This record gives sequence, structure tokens and C-alpha cells, in this order.
Amino acid sequence: MSDKKQINDELLARYLDGVTTEAENEVIKECLASDDDIFDEVLLLSQELAFQEAEMTTETKKQSVYSKSILQKDNLDDDIRYLIAGHGKQAIAAATIDLSETCAIQAQQIILQNYGINVSITELTNVAIENGWFIEHQGSPLDFVGELLNYYNIAAVQMRNANIYHLMHELSQGHKIIVGVDANELEQSELWGKYDDTMFGEEVNHVLLVGGIDTTNPEDVQIVLTDPTKEDRQKSYPAKQFLEAWEDSGFFMVATTTPAPLTLNPEMQNFDYEIGHVKKFADFAYTEIVKRLADDGYIQNKDNKYRRKTFYITAIFAVALLIALWLIRYLSPIDMQILVLENTDYQIPNMPLETAELRVSYSSMQPQLFNLTDKNQTAFLNNIHHKYKRDKVHIIFRAEGYQTIDTTVKIDKQVDLYIRRDNSLSLVFGSIIDGKTGRPVEGVEVSIQDLKTATDASGKFGLNIPFSKQKKAQRLQAYKHGYQLWTGTYQPSQTNAWEIVILPEE
Repeated sequence: MSDKKQINDELLARYLDGVTTEAENEVIKECLASDDDIFDEVLLLSQELAFQEAEMTTETKKQSVYSKSILQKDNLDDDIRYLIAGHGKQAIAAATIDLSETCAIQAQQIILQNYGINVSITELTNVAIENGWFIEHQGSPLDFVGELLNYYNIAAVQMRNANIYHLMHELSQGHKIIVGVDANELEQSELWGKYDDTMFGEEVNHVLLVGGIDTTNPEDVQIVLTDPTKEDRQKSYPAKQFLEAWEDSGFFMVATTTPAPLTLNPEMQNFDYEIGHVKKFADFAYTEIVKRLADDGYIQNKDNKYRRKTFYITAIFAVALLIALWLIRYLSPIDMQILVLENTDYQIPNMPLETAELRVSYSSMQPQLFNLTDKNQTAFLNNIHHKYKRDKVHIIFRAEGYQTIDTTVKIDKQVDLYIRRDNSLSLVFGSIIDGKTGRPVEGVEVSIQDLKTATDASGKFGLNIPFSKQKKAQRLQAYKHGYQLWTGTYQPSQTNAWEIVILPEE
């Protein structure tokens, strides 16, 4: 590809360091979206930079003191685990360009206030620094989010791999919750969120408080979040968008183990503190929430032991079945369909693709040729042996009036190949001369459809025809007062000029 020639290791390194220009960024993004090889180079280079940074870092990280945390913390003294998270970025619940680096401290301050404990940010920050829970100019590592709550005797525990039912369970008991998220993905569109994950990995750079779950519209469940760093703190997000941003932290959450006092939380006035929960939360019966959490082994109930045994047996059979199905699928040949689609931005109405040649090859197999028409724009590669499933297919597309495509794609069940016009029908140009004198005629009005221009002093003219008006043959009229109307039909060309002779009126 032509774009690939503009990419080299030096440019990629500068891009990962954030020092490239906007023009260079556009080139890199386009290449990453279209070339898997360049994408792989970015991942390898980012990992290499991460390990180089790890070798230069000597600061020792402190162990979390959570005794009740479900998270099994292995090798927290290993700097590399911190540095390669998110491709060389520390798993810090804080600093970005737009967020305060003390977001985790501010979130814990809000929770302390819910329990009637008022402590300044300055004091909380000093305590966190002294205990190694906060790194200046960086933020709070996720493993230490919640330590300030325990320090001020508000019992809290961490959890990874949580889900929506854990949030319901904790909220329904009046507990306060902090979650780790990728703030960029939470605020961006789904497309940019996917790009962010692709480029920088799944990273966590912010923490938020979960205030509730709004199911007013069952088709659009909203998660109510509080951003401790913003004046307009509370905002609702679609559940899908929140879950994708939450997933980047490994579904990390911190929850208090006791409900906040009712007097300090008037929004919790409907909670029944005698039984420790409400009967219903977010349109889910509490008994159903407990059942699901018990089935997952998160909490205990009377039938949990039996259910867990049944679950394990079922899980073993399910895994065995999945392995068998995977083997059958992996060892089976694959049929590949290549569908040729016209890019709508480069489509000429009423001029469909008439004929095209598609050349397809993979591995050392003999290339296959397909002749496509407007009624059949699909090519099939049948019974591809499983040993070729990881190979790439080389595709060459050629058709009159279209740009040639020469690309490689991964073998898949369906590949969409988008084609575009080459714009060869976009120009009509030439010159007009007087039929008696043989001299150029200036000021002749030239029109094609509703497009108009006039000849210059040398009798020359040119008309650019947009895609929507392009045809294989265009009818042109030339007229000037004192001359006869000239009409003719020619084929537009990028290289062949029209030579028109007009005659004076008799």
C-alpha cells in the first residue's frame, strides 16, 4: 500500500510518545485501520517502550493491606506489572489532561462525608503519600483505592471482575461504591472508544462513584455516576457505554461493607435497614439479585453448596462440549465469501458496475479468477483447508472506470471489498474556433446538463462534472450571439480535448 511507505519505526515511536503532528497522526490512523502489519508493529513497539521504561524505574510499590479483598494480588512489587498495563502506562486511577490526579482521593472524601467524617483533601493526600497510596504528579494506583476509607475506620473491600448484579447488591444495602473506568471511552463515541482500546489497550485513568441505576426506560437503562472532580458532578450514562468503560479496569470496584447513615443520605430513605436491603432495586427483585450472586459464589445462601456442586459439574460438561465443538470447527474447512460493494461516496447513479475481474490467491495455491457483473458481485472460495485459516488472502480488483485495488485480508467467512470510481468521467475540456476565420472564439457559453462555463481569450474551456452527474457520454451545447448553436455528444476524457467549430449566423 502507498500509505505504508510513509510509516517507519521512528514515526511510530514519536507517535507513541505523543510528539507527532496532526498530519502525521492522520496518516498513522489511516494505516492502522487498513493494515494489520502496521498495527502489529505498533503493539510490538509499545511493549518494547514499556519494558525499556520498566528497566529504568526503581521505585518500589507497596503491597495493599486489604485482607478481605477478593482480588489476589500477585507480584505487586514488580514494576513491570504497573508499567505495561495499557501498553506502557501505569494503571493509575487519576491523572490525564482533563482530570485531576487526586480523583481517587476526592471520591473517598465524598464517601467519608456520607459517613459523617469531614477531612480536607490536603490531609487525605498527605496520609496517602505517607502510606504509599498516592504518587505525586501521577495519581493513586487502583490497588490502593479504598485504603483511606479503612484508615478512617470505614470498612471497604475491593473486587475485580464484578458485574451489574454486584452493583445492585451493594447499592441495595446502602453501601457506597467506587469504580475504575477509562474516562476517554466513557465520554467518546463507540467508534472512538474502540479506537482508543485498539491504540492504547484497555486502560483505567479515572474513578467514579456509582449513585444508582435508572430503569425508567427498560430499553435504555442508565447508570447514574458521580465525578468527584467536576462541579456538575452527577451524570447518567447508557449501561452499555458504562460497562465498556468499566471493563477497561477489569470491572474494578470498591464497596463499603456497612450502609451510610440515613440522616446523611436522604436519597436512601426508601431502604429497609432492618432487613439490610430493599425488596426491589432497579426493577429487579432483590431475591433474584441474591440468587444470581450466590450462583456466582459471591455470597452464601442455604442452597449454595448444592448449587455450587451442580454448577461445577455443569461447567465441566460445558467446557468439554465447547472444546469438542471448537475442535470440530477448527478442523473443518472454511468457505470464504468476498462481496464487492461500491463506496457510496464515489458512486455514480444509474451507472452500476458492469464487468470486473477479481484475482484471489492464498499460500502457494493457484490464483483463482472471478468475472463479476452488476448482477453477480460475489466471489466464493470454497473448502479452504484448516491449515490455511491463519493465512492471508491476496485480492486484486480491476474494472474499467474504477480504481484498482491490491490488498491482503485475513481469511474469514465474509470479506467486504469496497470499490470506488476512478473519476475518469469527471472532465470535459477543449477549444472552440470560428469556422470561417479559424481563430479562437472568446466568450462562448458551454453547457452540459445544468453546468455552464465560457471560453477564455484563447477559446479554451473546461468543465468538472461531479459524481452525481457523470455519464459515459455527455451532450454539450456551445452558443454565442452571432453564431449558430452547436450541439454534440462526446465521451468525457482526462486526456482527449474536444475541438469544436462554430459558424457565424448567416
